[in-house]
Amino acid sequence: MVSRMHALRHKITHALHRGEEWLFANPKIVLGLILSATFLFGLALPKLRVYSDFADLLPQNHSYIQTYNRIKENFGGANMIVVAIEVEKGTIFNDETLQLIHQATQGVDDLPGVNHNLVSSLTHRTARKVYLSAEGSFMSEPYYDPTRPLRTVAELEQIKKDVIANPNLYGLLVSPDLKAALIKAQLNESGIDYAKTFEALQKVRADVARPGHRIHVTGNPVLTGWVYTYTEQIVLILAYTAVLIAALLVLYFRRFYGIALPMLGIALSSIWGLGFMALMGINLEPLSLPIPFLIAARATSHGVQLVARYYEELAKVHNGKKAARNALDALFRPGSLAIIVDAIGIAVLVLGAAPFNHKLGVAAGFWGFSVIFTVHFMVPLALTVLPQPRTMENKNQGVRNILGKAMARTGGTQGGARTILILAALGAIGGSYFVGRVQMGESEPGSPLLHRHHDYNQSTKAINTLFPGSEELHVVARTDEKGGIKKPEVMAAIERFQAHMLSDPGLGGTKAIPGVVRVVNRLTHNDDPRWMQIPDNADEVGGLMFAYMASSPIPGALKEFINPDENEADMVFYYKDHQAETIARVVAVANAGIKQIEAEVPGLHIELGGGIIGVTAAGNQALHTDHMIIIPAVMILAFLLVMAYYQSVHAGWLMVLPMLFSTLMTYAYMGASNIGISVNTVPVIAVGVGVGIDYAVYFMDRIREEMAITRNIHKAVVNAVATTGYAVSFTAAMLIAGVVMWIFLSDLRFQSDAAVLLSFMLIVNAIAAMLIVPAWCVVFRPHFVVATHYDEDGVLEEDLEGVAKSQQPRAA
Repeated sequence: MVSRMHALRHKITHALHRGEEWLFANPKIVLGLILSATFLFGLALPKLRVYSDFADLLPQNHSYIQTYNRIKENFGGANMIVVAIEVEKGTIFNDETLQLIHQATQGVDDLPGVNHNLVSSLTHRTARKVYLSAEGSFMSEPYYDPTRPLRTVAELEQIKKDVIANPNLYGLLVSPDLKAALIKAQLNESGIDYAKTFEALQKVRADVARPGHRIHVTGNPVLTGWVYTYTEQIVLILAYTAVLIAALLVLYFRRFYGIALPMLGIALSSIWGLGFMALMGINLEPLSLPIPFLIAARATSHGVQLVARYYEELAKVHNGKKAARNALDALFRPGSLAIIVDAIGIAVLVLGAAPFNHKLGVAAGFWGFSVIFTVHFMVPLALTVLPQPRTMENKNQGVRNILGKAMARTGGTQGGARTILILAALGAIGGSYFVGRVQMGESEPGSPLLHRHHDYNQSTKAINTLFPGSEELHVVARTDEKGGIKKPEVMAAIERFQAHMLSDPGLGGTKAIPGVVRVVNRLTHNDDPRWMQIPDNADEVGGLMFAYMASSPIPGALKEFINPDENEADMVFYYKDHQAETIARVVAVANAGIKQIEAEVPGLHIELGGGIIGVTAAGNQALHTDHMIIIPAVMILAFLLVMAYYQSVHAGWLMVLPMLFSTLMTYAYMGASNIGISVNTVPVIAVGVGVGIDYAVYFMDRIREEMAITRNIHKAVVNAVATTGYAVSFTAAMLIAGVVMWIFLSDLRFQSDAAVLLSFMLIVNAIAAMLIVPAWCVVFRPHFVVATHYDEDGVLEEDLEGVAKSQQPRAA
């Protein structure tokens, strides 16, 4: 069996060797094909669109999101704009402030993409005082008449009393201390132009700004609009990043090819990746920008490995074409394996529930795979057709000698290697304490996308301080038959569910159709408080609802409460934040109430899903599932691919080991830094996990090369660190350079935090590969590492079982 597997492996490597020979026999043809493909992808670049699509972030198959999609046009979605006008002294019940509230309401109602049926405020036409006339007719009038600029003190006092008497206004649209009023508006989610809407909203905000008043603005469209304002800054950061990478290449190589070819690799791979996105109609999400540029930096890192090996070989053979061939011979297999594992590791994101993950997996997976052509083939083939360098000395040999000596005194010894593995194990055990502190979802109030002192987070904090909460949860009560909402038992069940939810101390308030029915019933009985109750038959309930609608000259007076078929009613619950802890508690309370109420009322169904709380709850639940699938899938695929390539279970384990260590340390860092796992951080983690395979593959393969020459594992790991170790250290610096500018220059907190997280992962990955892989090889002597030889084609192969023990001398 072993001999058959050996023969198959030899056959495959021999076929790959023939492929390499063809590449070097036809370098101009291959380069021409690569440049032609680059030209075609470049033609598609003008079609690339950079924007955020809210629906892409939602797990569309989740039951909450299906409910949300069904109700958002009638009852409101998660794309809500919330504006608060607060007075510094007194109350809002003065002519100047009421006029400002009305002006802001009109401005918000005129914003692009606003659903005019879902605008609400104290001065909006739908906010009406319902009363009985002297003749007993059911009447209504707006609380605020914009045609009357001045009111008497008594009239203002009466407005205040009327507002306090209305539970749908007091506490919800007017703050309990009467010092602030809210204007709320829902956006139609099809084709939202966030930038245009935000620009118009900022103009409204500036127009209503007056001394003695504070204007606070929050909501998901506002958050996205703020993100869009940093576009120019993002472009500037990218320019600085390119300059930094070029400077590092100059510092490392101090040779033209060492600078030009890796930079060319970045350009080609970026054109392929971005062009592919444009051709596939995939938008570039502003918040995911660090990921594409990390992929571009990884393309550079592979180019650095190839050029570094080229100069190393050039110092030996003094022939440019031969050095290029030797470099590709040595790195073709490990490099191709690393690129393929990288690409598949990123493509695994398609398993995520949100369309955002699917798009990113497809686009970034292709981008990562394209590096085989744009860098791995391009660089050595370009070196064969370019003029041979005049200077052939390896200028970095001094640094490499230092690394080799350091390794010889530490991981290159039996005791040092064991110490490294023990310290790694202790570090993993210590890190596991912080792993348990990582939250699934947002870990703090406001938005982690922006800094805590940002106007958006300060506005959110102010509104949630003044009001019961700006974060809404919509829960739908649905009956099997039309008109079922009017049944008294259904009305009572809705109220019982509201009372159940109010057992949560974090709930600031609630509104639903039973509250309207009770108020109207009281009014029809001479405003007698004893009649503020639900009638005992459906016809009377329906009559009260009709009376309320008839009293309003505005169509759809009950649209925010029930649907036209009267078989769905919306319940709204107000919270102060949508942190992971809050949402988990809210969902648990709601599910317990649903189970109880549905059992008591046959034919009644209560469904979660609306508002920012509902969609975030769905996202967090899907995120938990995604996270438990995507990250292990990256590990498993890396293990299987490496195992299949080397036909060794030990090889697969040796690749996964540093990845496991660095991933554990990453979660520990997130737990210690209070960074939650969100739809934005999962791709970052997945990409960062895959980076480790690059380092580990190059290290492991170089140890195998040195083992075939020296036949001594200690010398092999020392030589590997002295050569590949220096290149890996530099590639780690290159990768960090690809994201480090976001840390210092980005005003988007998420991009800054993501860059810190990626930098941490890159450093830990490099350390793990440079120390753990050689130490493991020294201590455990894997057969596929220590038993190697070069076949007749000069291809590195594993010896047949048992040969290594007779050939390899063991050091004392």
